Amino acid sequence: RKFELKAFVNIMYGCNNFCTYCIVPYTRGRERSRTPEDIINEIKELAANGTKEITLLGQNVDSYGKTLEEPITFAELLRMTNEIEGLERIRFMTSHPKDISDEVIYAMRDCDKVCEFLHLPVQCGSSRLLKKMNRHYTKEDYLRIIEKAKSEIPGIAFSTDLMIGFPGETEEDLLDTIDVVEKVKYDNAFTFI
Repeated sequence: RKFELKAFVNIMYGCNNFCTYCIVPYTRGRERSRTPEDIINEIKELAANGTKEITLLGQNVDSYGKTLEEPITFAELLRMTNEIEGLERIRFMTSHPKDISDEVIYAMRDCDKVCEFLHLPVQCGSSRLLKKMNRHYTKEDYLRIIEKAKSEIPGIAFSTDLMIGFPGETEEDLLDTIDVVEKVKYDNAFTFI
C-alpha cells in the first residue's frame, strides 16, 4: 500500500453506462460487484493494521450490488462499512447522477465516519449535450440532487468533472455549464478540454 493510514478499496469493476465519449466499458468490461463480505473483510483487515481512512472505488458506486446473486445497495454497504471498528473516515468515488439515490445521501448524513464530500461528475450543464453524451439526466435533475444533498448535509463539499469543447457545443451550452458551476459552487473540479 502506498499510504500507511489510508487505503483504496475496489468495490466493483467495469461500467454499464456507455457514455459516448468514454472507453471504459470496452476496456474494463461490464459492471461486476465484489461481495459485501469480501469488501468488509478487506476493510476490517486494513483497520486492524492501522488504516484510518478508506476510499471505496468504482466507476459508478451507485450501481454497486446490482450484479450480485443477493443484491445489496451502495447505501447499505456504506452503513456496514461505518460499523467497522478502528476506521475513522470513509470516502467514495465515483457517483453517477443518474444512479445516486436519496438512500445514499441519507447514509452520508447518518454515518459519522462518511466524509461530507461528494464527487458528482456533471460533465456539462447543457441538457442537450448531456443527451448527446448518453448521460441519462438533465441539468435540472443534477441540480435537484445537489439541493437534496445540501438540505440533508449542511456544509457538504462537492467536486465534479467538467468537459469543455464536446463536439457541437455552442456558446449557449457553455453558458449552461457556467450556470451550474455558479449554482453549485464546487470545491474542486477536474476539467477536460
